[in-house]
Amino acid sequence: MILAEARFSLLPGLTVIGIVLGGTYALAAIGIVLIYRVSGVLNFAHGAVAMFSTFIAYQVSVVSGLPGWLGLLAAVAAGIAMGFIIERLTMRPLAGKPVLTKVVITIGWLIVLQAAAALIWKANAYHRAVKLVSKSGFRLTGTSVVVGYDQLTTLIVALVLALGTAAVLKYTMLGASMRAVADDPEAARLWGISVNRVTAASWMAGSAMAAIAGVLITPLITFDTFSLTLIVIDAFVAALIGRLTSLPYAVLGAFILGLVQEYPTAFTNNSGMHEVATFALLLIALAVLFRPGSRKLRVA
Repeated sequence: MILAEARFSLLPGLTVIGIVLGGTYALAAIGIVLIYRVSGVLNFAHGAVAMFSTFIAYQVSVVSGLPGWLGLLAAVAAGIAMGFIIERLTMRPLAGKPVLTKVVITIGWLIVLQAAAALIWKANAYHRAVKLVSKSGFRLTGTSVVVGYDQLTTLIVALVLALGTAAVLKYTMLGASMRAVADDPEAARLWGISVNRVTAASWMAGSAMAAIAGVLITPLITFDTFSLTLIVIDAFVAALIGRLTSLPYAVLGAFILGLVQEYPTAFTNNSGMHEVATFALLLIALAVLFRPGSRKLRVA
């Protein structure tokens, strides 16, 4: 009984960690949904873009000793550049080709970025996290849970960017153009919308989101080239909960995933519970997504 109470007492702290993790997953998931909605391509290089951009931040802020916010800006710039290069050099020339061909190309980019990062920063080496704000924090009123300022920053950034992205899509000309291209590219062309520019913008914005997510998650994971790339799995699960089209549900799914991953650790020391929880939620998301009568994924 005492042991059970002790286990349950861990839940408030795990809730904070789960929500923070969910915030980073949400950012990555927003990028996946944004790219998919506009171009119809599932970007399997998303995690690799996050990883490589984050190592740019590591080089700037940890190796070179510059402020963390400069590292973050460098990561965002790198993410935007990679998003543009991937779309302009490899996606745009494949216009009209089967979507599967484009997906294979994104897997190729994943391999290239993974190999390049391993050569530059060593694949299995431990790397210090990119530090943006202090880990010191404050105690939640009426609890023993301490929330770090870095955790609070991650949550605030995730929510602000999620709301900001939704606002851009709903209230700006760029957002209207993205929605038009997502609904019917040919009709969008007839209305004078540059489909190529809008598609490139979606890849650049989505990749920037991946970069931010990568930098923010470094204090929470083993920071190496392999582990950071795997953030794409968690982001895909969150995006699938949003049926690859709904930003609000993708964000909600990301927070659910973060909590589902953390809560079991209060009751077991099994290091594989994160993966089990992720896989279980993935199966549920797929079952809902492909249930009879549901709308299928847009693949063309």
